[in-house]
Amino acid sequence: MQVLVIARVKPGISLEQVLPHVSAEAAQAWEFYASEQIRQMYYITDMSGAVMLWEGHSVESVTQEVQKLPMVQKGFLECEILPLKSYTGYASLFHQP
Repeated sequence: MQVLVIARVKPGISLEQVLPHVSAEAAQAWEFYASEQIRQMYYITDMSGAVMLWEGHSVESVTQEVQKLPMVQKGFLECEILPLKSYTGYASLFHQP
């Protein structure tokens, strides 16, 4: 199952608070990537957070793994966790009324 995780720095959290934890966050993200849990990861353009495409058995299992990110544990990030499914809209192109 693929799950989109949008992790944003919480309002009121300063850059100075976040910067000391970037290396630990990157190291944990690398472990998830190397174990094929994170498939893709991008910064949000304004650097207010990141977007990650996760692979997992369930939304619950991905949620548990996201909770292991250091900046989530410190309360610096809020995460929106969205389960995904295949897009089926193309079928309408071939539907014959």
